[in-house]
Amino acid sequence: MPKINYKIFDSINKIEQKDWDSVLGDIPESYSFYRALENSELTGFDFFYLVIYRDTQIESIAPLFTADFNLDIAVEGWLAKVIGFIRKVFPRFMILKTLFCGSPFTEHGVLGIKPSSKDNPRILPLLSEGIKDCAIRVNAPLVIFKDFLEQDTLFLDVLRQKGYSKAESFPTVASELNFDSFNGYLESLASSDRKYLKRKLKQAYSRGKIEVKVVKDAAGEIDRIYELYEYTYQKGATKFEHLTKSFFLQISQDLSSRFFLYYVDGRLAAFNLCFIHDNLFIDKFVGFDYEISRQFNLYFVSQAYNIEWCLSNSLCYYYSGQTNYGPKIRLGGKLIPLYVYLKHKNLLLNLLIKLSVPFLKPDNFDSNIRK
Repeated sequence: MPKINYKIFDSINKIEQKDWDSVLGDIPESYSFYRALENSELTGFDFFYLVIYRDTQIESIAPLFTADFNLDIAVEGWLAKVIGFIRKVFPRFMILKTLFCGSPFTEHGVLGIKPSSKDNPRILPLLSEGIKDCAIRVNAPLVIFKDFLEQDTLFLDVLRQKGYSKAESFPTVASELNFDSFNGYLESLASSDRKYLKRKLKQAYSRGKIEVKVVKDAAGEIDRIYELYEYTYQKGATKFEHLTKSFFLQISQDLSSRFFLYYVDGRLAAFNLCFIHDNLFIDKFVGFDYEISRQFNLYFVSQAYNIEWCLSNSLCYYYSGQTNYGPKIRLGGKLIPLYVYLKHKNLLLNLLIKLSVPFLKPDNFDSNIRK
């Protein structure tokens, strides 16, 4: 009988790229993407890789990372104010060091398993055992399998027998662009939404000169790009990762990335960092100068430009990510359900997590999802 065991590595450089590619396949967030993450000096993040072997052959690779997780990440209103007040005395109230299976930046959870091993009943228990081992090593009391697609749950639901709770995560948004032209896309929208978008675009282009540049290497604008990113990060209600300037420089080395730069009267006022992979367009990170962006409707300008760029380059799917669901849905986006699995090492707290799951549904926190 072949021997199945695992090893935990603290760098992707300790895994051969050919082995990574043979297990994870052709995915948007490639080997070079994870290497860029490691080299970006992201504060509060450490990256690990759980590798399962059958004898000497790699059968599975699970990207892992540690980060602080705010249990109140989606809480708003008076309860958020109460938690903020308590944190003045106890700064880490409802904040736990967490080991995540997945990536902080992928559109959905990533877990590499060779097709020939997916039916092997020993793989998932060993994966669970290895992740528990890693959580102990890094002193993370909470483990989360982050944002997996519905089809992945057919495999991952076995985790519930290991004490994990399954919960709905905030969905991502995708648009299927089966149109011959941008006008065809516009015609697919509801009449009121089509008129709304046209009005926003007409207003934008009538108020000044808007120029868009699509570049691979944005090093010459990196200071302004990072300034725009910081504006947006600080304004955002939900904060998880905080990128570094080094990240934006590193990621430009990934062949699938592009910077979409939006200039208003010659000044860089907004950007999108996007990934292009096969027939996918993934809108990853954004930054806005809000004073200029509101005046020139740059959010809608960028959404429209992205879609038109997809159609011009024969890309069929536009992924616009989590959060800010209202305008994305209005512009034709569809919600893609995602799921998480959670387990706390403390039995009592793990029971509380199980009891809390029914109240953690995203539509309890976002009226656009609820609608």
